[in-house]
Parts: sequence; structure tokens; C-alpha cells
Amino acid sequence: MRNFLMLIATAALASCVGDISTVDPAKGEDGNDNGDNPSGGDLTVAKRLFDDNVYSIINAKCSGGACHSETAQGATLTRFVATDAVRGWEIAANYTALVGNFAPVTAPILNIIKAGHKAQTYLPAEEAKITEWLTAEVNTRNTGTPAQPAGETLSQAAERVLSAFAGCMTIANFNTANMANAWGNLNAQNNQQCENCHGNGGEGFIASRDANAFFGVVSTKKMFFLQYFTVDLTMGAMAAKVKINEVSFKGVATAQDPHREHPTFNALNNNGMTALKAFFASTSTAVTGGACQPKPLMN
Repeated sequence: MRNFLMLIATAALASCVGDISTVDPAKGEDGNDNGDNPSGGDLTVAKRLFDDNVYSIINAKCSGGACHSETAQGATLTRFVATDAVRGWEIAANYTALVGNFAPVTAPILNIIKAGHKAQTYLPAEEAKITEWLTAEVNTRNTGTPAQPAGETLSQAAERVLSAFAGCMTIANFNTANMANAWGNLNAQNNQQCENCHGNGGEGFIASRDANAFFGVVSTKKMFFLQYFTVDLTMGAMAAKVKINEVSFKGVATAQDPHREHPTFNALNNNGMTALKAFFASTSTAVTGGACQPKPLMN
């Protein structure tokens, strides 16, 4: 399964297959803060679900030298299948390109396949196992417990607020915020501009001086949208809201795995981020106004 759209990875957690010791939810092996577990929930149960039920699925369907094995030699940059099951969860959970924000409704591991990626499919039992794992992850990371909440699930809430936000995005506000020039002309420390590699959506990220093309992709394609925005689920489903995906930019800007070869740049203090904050603010105002029609994003 090649060319999963590359959303940006957050810091990895680590434990061993079959190890029932508690996974430290706030720190990774290197002691750094783990920004994708804001509630500080114990991820041991979620990890066990991956180890027991999910690793074998992605190892069978997605590994291989030309696909998504961590040792792949093909064109893909999303090498999320560990060659050793002991590190399976550590690698997979580190790839936002695979898990998104862990909500099943938006997770690429399910939605890319449903969209027909390389003619791959899941059996109903396989999809159920992946959904169970993702549900445990998203609930634990945001509410501190793997139990399914009553009423609207976190996954449903994520889809609701993403659709509402996308429905309020306009090309006029996009242009007023100067998104195309700011991101297309943004320089990394090697003086290479974002548009050079990402003008046509290379590596699953789009940054183009062509405002119409740029907006057309980021406002309709879920995986490209999620490069710039994510959903804050820390206060539960009712308070779910879209926010700027600062974690994603920090991961790439500092050349964290799996982006060791990406040129570094200042993640949060640059013209692109200034434009993004302006576009986010104008869109959020429109969402609050309530006059927009929700627009579900496409896989």
C-alpha cells in the first residue's frame, strides 16, 4: 500500500509486545513531552489492542520493500510498519499519516483503504479490530479512559466540527490571509521554498503560490486539510473544536522522525504561520456565525 498521504508525526511512545507494564502517557523513551496524549491517560490497553489485533493486519497488507515497511526502498515516505513486532505500536502510533488524531471517522488507516488505495480492502472483522484499537486510543488520549463515552463519540464529534469548519472556508478569506504567497514562498534553512517540493501536493502536503489550486485541495481533501488543522478533543465530544495543527509543523520543522531528511525551519514564527492564523481566525468567526453549510471532507 504505497503513498499514504503524509500527515506529520508526533513523538513516539514505546513498550513491548506482550508487556503489560504501564505505558508512560506523558513521556516518550527520550523523556520529551508527548503532545498527542493531552489527558495523560494510560495507553496500555490501547497498545495491547494494537499488538494483539492490528499489527498482524498492517504487516500482512502494508509491508514490503516497495510499500510501507520501515525499511522500504520505494518512493513512499510513510514507513509505518515495523519489521519487528516489538516496535510495532511505537512506529504506527507515531505516524499521523496512518492514524490522524486516532478518531476512526477521520483515521487514514481506515479511510484511505475505503477510498480504494491500491485495490486493498479490509474484511469486516479486520475493520472492527482497527476501529476498536483507534477508539481506545482516541478516548484514552483525550478523556483518560478507553471506555466508549455515551452519546456522540469523539470520532463523530471530530467529523462534525471538521465538516463545519470546512464549510466555512472561503477563497476570499484564504486570499485575504495571503496563504498562497506565504506558504508557497516560505523558505527552509537551506533556502529551499516549500513550493519547490509541495506545489502539487508532494509528500501529502500542499503549499503553492497558485491560490485556487492550493485552496481547492486543502478545503476539500481531508488528508491535506489535516496537515494544517486538527481537532481538539481534550474536553470531550460536546466541546470538540478545530485548531491549528502546531504539533505537525513542529515535527517537520525540527526534522523529527519520520522527517529526518526534511530541511529545518522555525515552525511557529514564519510568514506561513502568520497567514494560517489569520485564515483560521476568519474561518472560526464564520463558524461561530452559524451561516455556513457543513461540507464533509473527502478522503
